[in-house]
Amino acid sequence: MTTSTALLLASILLFWFLVSFLTKSTGNQKFATDTLFLCLIVGFVIARMIFVLAMWEIYQKDWISAFDIRDGGLNHPLGWFTGSLLLIIRVQGDRKLAFVYVKSALITGMMIFPLFVLNTLINNQNAVKSMELVTAQGENLTLSLRTGKPLIINFWASWCPPCRREMPILQDAQQKYEDFEFIFVNQGEAPTKARQFLKGNSIELHNMYYDLAGRSASQLGAYGLPTTLFYNSEGKLINSHMGELSEATLHHYLQPLTDNSSKK
Repeated sequence: MTTSTALLLASILLFWFLVSFLTKSTGNQKFATDTLFLCLIVGFVIARMIFVLAMWEIYQKDWISAFDIRDGGLNHPLGWFTGSLLLIIRVQGDRKLAFVYVKSALITGMMIFPLFVLNTLINNQNAVKSMELVTAQGENLTLSLRTGKPLIINFWASWCPPCRREMPILQDAQQKYEDFEFIFVNQGEAPTKARQFLKGNSIELHNMYYDLAGRSASQLGAYGLPTTLFYNSEGKLINSHMGELSEATLHHYLQPLTDNSSKK
């Protein structure tokens, strides 16, 4: 998932570069690149607004948190649709500029799409079925990712400020969603230090394990902290989130798993 995000950012940058390059000698470069910037901003704002409205029952408890975009809460499809629609409106009547955008999009697609396919194939081939962890008693443990119910794995460390801020939310979720399996994997810290942080902040978590060398996080593609992975009951990775979770974004990720679980 992290690689997919990197490829998406690479696509945007490549598209931007191509548009800038192809309009360099036309005298239309500034309008073309300014339009792209405007479309990205408007698309982002709409994506955030729609997400907040969809999760307003949660955000109204603390409406200021709706402006905290660190939780990554976005309605991506509507954001992209709005940005694309604005782009079409802005270039209406200018066939030459429209051709530049289409040409840039096609070149970007031909260059980046194979990488998306390759990334998907690699992820499927290297799908991890279990993790090697350490218990609080210092015992080695092999933990299967196929638990028979939705599984959420949170990688964290006590020195990580976003990890510390999201812990109360995850604690409440573990208590609320009894049909889910929550697993917390501390990264590279002594168990005594991690337990000291949890006790000092009155946080009680079940299924707490330790990844002293960071091996399981690397195997599962968790390259930053905090990272939360969402698996279905068959052990298939459905989604991931790198960065701080808010109550709203956590609910957003859990909802599809909740719906699938209730159908069984």
